[in-house]
Amino acid sequence: MDWQESVVEAAKTYLARQDEWGECARRLRFNLGKIQYPEALEADLILPVSARPPAGSIAAVDGGLGTAAFHGLDLLAIKALAVRFDYENGQLIRHAYLPSAHPPITPYTTSSMDGFEQMRFSSLMRLRAELSAALSAAEKWKPSFLLLDGSIAPLVSDKPPEDSELKELYSSVAALYQKLYSTCSASGINLVGITKDSRGRRFLDLVSRAAPDSKDALASASDTSFLDLLLAEGERTFCMKYSVSPSTNPVLKDLGEWAARILAFYLKPTAGDRPLRVEFLSTAAPYNEVAQTICGLSRLAPHYAYPAVLIEADLRAAMRPDELEQVVADLSARIGRKRPLMPLRRDSRPFR
Repeated sequence: MDWQESVVEAAKTYLARQDEWGECARRLRFNLGKIQYPEALEADLILPVSARPPAGSIAAVDGGLGTAAFHGLDLLAIKALAVRFDYENGQLIRHAYLPSAHPPITPYTTSSMDGFEQMRFSSLMRLRAELSAALSAAEKWKPSFLLLDGSIAPLVSDKPPEDSELKELYSSVAALYQKLYSTCSASGINLVGITKDSRGRRFLDLVSRAAPDSKDALASASDTSFLDLLLAEGERTFCMKYSVSPSTNPVLKDLGEWAARILAFYLKPTAGDRPLRVEFLSTAAPYNEVAQTICGLSRLAPHYAYPAVLIEADLRAAMRPDELEQVVADLSARIGRKRPLMPLRRDSRPFR
């Protein structure tokens, strides 16, 4: 089979799966109210959401990183910031940045990590910077909502093995998460994590157990690929716990009592874009209030459903190529010519 035939087969498989998922979605909608979902925190699979016009103070946090690898040295450059939008009658009236609209870059160098450890180190350092920015925003601004780009819990891939040199760094990140939870809870701040392109399985597994005839179809799906077919504009799924067993989850068990308080649902703010995964703490506002607020914030563009304040944070935090080049140039100048930085051989071969 040549590559063109492989492409044809891949297209057929994709379309067949879309049809299968679509039929499964139609069956589930037809049986609304007839199927019970024991693991769900609400009775209905699908609930309507009325978008609430933005109001009050909404903050968001994001971070950016750049990496460069050299012979004997790996460079990591990180920046993070918080953005605050103040709304009145659905209109933006003020904005602010912390520490500034152009956050400083902090470089780090390592030399002994393998490729996987280096990627985990980069992720943990970025998380540490973002959580520190989120804590500063919570303490200084006390917004009604504090949004994170992605989950409000670390990922399994962020946790290093027990014998890893990154274990202490991971523990400090887990402690920052818990401090952020307690700070937001004590101040009445709704901490919400929004994932653009979720690829989780928990929701699908929950549905498969409640509706066994959907199991085969959902086995080849990810959460948002299926939910894009199930949900219509202005709809969300029932709320569920982040994990069925937080105390045994390899990451959640490191978050103490907060692990059992992390909840999630999926929301489709506009017809022209895919659903968002929304995570929050059980100590936050009622489910519908969280959904209505996020829905209202995410309707800026019909084909890109995402809160404007998070878009601004993402744009400000993104590491531009020229910024990383400046860090590399400064590092090279300080090292000098006696033992200059040498690019990896894969980046310096004279032929292609």
